[in-house]
Formats: sequence, C-alpha cells, structure tokens
Amino acid sequence: MLNQTEKIMVKKIAESNLITKPDLKKYLDSNGTSKDSAAIDGITRRLMEQRLISAINPVGSTCYIITQKGNQFIKELEI
Repeated sequence: MLNQTEKIMVKKIAESNLITKPDLKKYLDSNGTSKDSAAIDGITRRLMEQRLISAINPVGSTCYIITQKGNQFIKELEI
C-alpha cells in the first residue's frame, strides 16, 4: 500500500506524462508536501520497484513517466 505522498507523486506523474525531478519537487513544495531530494529519491525508487513509474534520461536530466501498471493503479484509486 502506498502512503499519501507516494499517491500524490503517482497522480502528478500520470497527469504530466513526463516530469523532471526538480519539477516534481516544486509541485510537492507547492502542494504542502515539502520533501528534500533524498526523500524524493527514496520515494521514486520505491515507486519504480513497484513498477508504477519509470525513470528516463531524454535530455540529460532524470525524468519520470507513468507505466501501464501505474495507470491501472490510478484507475483503481478513482473507483
């Protein structure tokens, strides 16, 4: 089961389709869920281990994308 911050991150990544780590941190800060880079790394690593998101490096910066399993998870949350 995911905690609230993990759910927020998965939803944001799904909405954005592609989001950089700095943009994700800005979103969390503006959403009242302030996390440092180490915390974001830990959370994204857990989400990748669960295959809900994937990391890519298209422009030299780490970006996160939602996976099919992640999309299914989002749909189940909305039910």
